[in-house]
Amino acid sequence: MSQELFINVTAAEIRAALMEDTVLIDLIVERRASASLVGNIYLGRVERVMSGMEAAFVDIGLSRSGFLGLDGGRRRNGETDDPVHEGQAVVVQITKDAIAGKGVQLSRRLTLPGRYLVYAPLQDRVMVSRQIVDEGERHRLTELMAALTDDSEGFIVRTAAVGASAKELEADRDQLRDTWVGIEDAQATMKAPSCLHADIDPVLRVLRDYALDDIDSVRVDDDGAAESARKFCEKVMPGMAERVKPHSGPQQMFEQYGIEEEIERACSRRVDMISGGSLVIETTEALTSIDVNSGRFDGGADLEQMAYRTNCEAAEEAARQIRLRNISGLIVVDFIQMEDEENWDDVLGLMESVTGKDRNPTRILGVTEAGLVEVTRRRRREPLLHTMTEICAACGGLGRIKSVDAVSIEILRALHRESSVAPPGEIVLYAAEDVVDSLENGFGVLVDGIEDDNGRTIILRADDEYGRENYDIVVE
Repeated sequence: MSQELFINVTAAEIRAALMEDTVLIDLIVERRASASLVGNIYLGRVERVMSGMEAAFVDIGLSRSGFLGLDGGRRRNGETDDPVHEGQAVVVQITKDAIAGKGVQLSRRLTLPGRYLVYAPLQDRVMVSRQIVDEGERHRLTELMAALTDDSEGFIVRTAAVGASAKELEADRDQLRDTWVGIEDAQATMKAPSCLHADIDPVLRVLRDYALDDIDSVRVDDDGAAESARKFCEKVMPGMAERVKPHSGPQQMFEQYGIEEEIERACSRRVDMISGGSLVIETTEALTSIDVNSGRFDGGADLEQMAYRTNCEAAEEAARQIRLRNISGLIVVDFIQMEDEENWDDVLGLMESVTGKDRNPTRILGVTEAGLVEVTRRRRREPLLHTMTEICAACGGLGRIKSVDAVSIEILRALHRESSVAPPGEIVLYAAEDVVDSLENGFGVLVDGIEDDNGRTIILRADDEYGRENYDIVVE
């Protein structure tokens, strides 16, 4: 199984696509005008404490105050976070970007990510990533970190640390410690609100977080960014430097490798599967639903086998789409119903195996009494759909608009109302062409009746400027 990382760099945005055997499995889109602030550390000032919510709003210098949960997080020596009060200066870190009109989410449990380690200067324990499942490797890394850390600091060993030497871990530790010293120095001299620390350039951040040892190549379509990436790798991950290559193909990189087409499909509500089945993905404010349809696939067997084979393919595809589209929160998957519990176990196992590769923690909660599979995924950044699309002005986000008949009947009521109270003269209706056509042909008799009943002349005028549900009635 081969993996390639493609990084597209333009003046407007940076896109990183992770491909596995030519299939797009992860996509990061970062607009320069609205770059992610996750990981940045600020000296903020508490504006308001909401004791009932166990939260506070903190001014960190952004247009909207950040939300700080006061959950008594564990710090050094088992102590908890001290209470805060209005006007107090606090050091906080952004853990979630602003989404859907809400301000950023903040935490006082600070972390600094490196290549192999995440430094938690205010914690006092060492943890190993859950995605490292080999018990021997977990034990080795735990032993190494015990010799490299003090009792007064904390570390999280990242997935990238698998196979890393003591020297590599030590170098990463030293760099993170130096960064923390710089933050403490800045805190001593700066006034709130101020930014104490900003994460590295987006291209380098993608390399740090996604360019693991199993990546076969990294292609960058900007020569300057490719050179910066190579130098960064030489310093931080020497084994990756030779795999960084500038793009030199005849086409734009994302077009040449079919990534643009994959991105377009990732914004569609329907995902077609090889078997002939499909997924229909719908997102609401409360949850995201994924409906599995069998389509023309019959599996050449009985209904249970057809459902089983379709669900197996759907489980892997749904997990891939969740990661690719960055769907978070509560997710409900409506698989085709099956009677055999072992078949259900297989389907859930397949889904767990794919979600286990996701950097965002994802949990398969099981099958409800109604036969729905519940999934939760941590919310960290905007979903791809929010980044790439906006709510339709015509339908208000419903994905549907009123039918021609519904609009026509609504207009008939309005014409009757206006003609009964208007002074003598003409009444002109401006509407979309299909609506006018409906009023002239399908409902022409009713328009004539309104004219006869009220002694008015009604003129219908089609105008391309009007959408289906928009119209104007002018009394002349």
